[in-house]
Amino acid sequence: DRATFLSEVWAIVAKHLELVGAWRLMLVCRAARAGAKEFLATLPGSSCAGGVGDEGGSESNLQQLDLATLRWEAMPSPLLACTYRACCAVRGALVVFSGGASGNELFSSVEMLS
Repeated sequence: DRATFLSEVWAIVAKHLELVGAWRLMLVCRAARAGAKEFLATLPGSSCAGGVGDEGGSESNLQQLDLATLRWEAMPSPLLACTYRACCAVRGALVVFSGGASGNELFSSVEMLS
């Protein structure tokens, strides 16, 4: 493979430096910033599911951190609002399972979100 643009070279460098190194490249120059963002956009991001709202009740929101911009983006919400969820990535989809309600009620649900 040959890089035809300077930003492509920086994307290759960012790939070898991984996440933290790619973010450090953002400070070098515009081409390095473009290459680092190109690499960071290929990473899957980090997800956060559910939580406790202001009133103390369970929430069903789901957010994903875009590693290229460091901004949270809304994802499709799970059907069941609960806290203390666990999630993992399976075949390109996010699987959200288990959790509980604001009381001591526990759920044994599994939802696959794409």
